[in-house]
Amino acid sequence: MSLTVLEGLRPWLIQRVSAVVIALYLVYVVVTIGVHGAFDYADWRAWVHAPYNSLFMGLFILALLFHAWIGMRDVILDYVHNVLLRLLIFSVIVSVLLISGLWSLRILLLPLAAP
Repeated sequence: MSLTVLEGLRPWLIQRVSAVVIALYLVYVVVTIGVHGAFDYADWRAWVHAPYNSLFMGLFILALLFHAWIGMRDVILDYVHNVLLRLLIFSVIVSVLLISGLWSLRILLLPLAAP
């Protein structure tokens, strides 16, 4: 198998696996809300900080970040041909994704103490 085939296969595979993780998590959340009914703030906070839920939410956030990165990367590589502009756009996208990911993951690391 040549190197050029692997260069396209790895992002394709990451994109598909992350899509499955995202879809499974969203189904889990919708079913949980459907079974439980309305959540108030305390219920939602306790649900997020349950060990398995926080693990699954962390995987969901990472899958969402990888999925977004690969999708945006492919669009930029296809349509932006100027190397400097491409580098600038990649820098902005990486910065936004890193900040968004850290902001999202901090929720999982906050203690369960009352606000």
